[in-house]
Amino acid sequence: MSTVLRLGAAGVLLGLLSGCGAPSAPGAAPADFVIDVVGERFVLRLTDPETIAMAEANLRGANTRFPLGTVRRGDGGFNQPWSWHLDPDDTTFVELAIEICDGRPSYLEAHVDEYPVYCPWGGRVVERR
Repeated sequence: MSTVLRLGAAGVLLGLLSGCGAPSAPGAAPADFVIDVVGERFVLRLTDPETIAMAEANLRGANTRFPLGTVRRGDGGFNQPWSWHLDPDDTTFVELAIEICDGRPSYLEAHVDEYPVYCPWGGRVVERR
């Protein structure tokens, strides 16, 4: 399967999964979480109260979900030192996703143009900031 088709499938999956959560509440306060992926870390900002609750449950060990979101250029003001961040308004936590969007943060950093979405299967919340 070509890279374009696989990435298109990843986009379709993100669209389907992102429709499962509630839209962000107007004026909802964002929450930042540190995600560990096999010893590498990045910061995830969330705006949807339901997704924030899923991240907090993940931090407590109450679920084994992992983040899935649209990759955006720049650190977003919260994901230093990486040159990318996940869109705070459409990131969610899922139980399963296709492999094409998996990887360590450093792999995403080196291949950011190839990742329309990111879903680190091993990603777990280790801290709320």
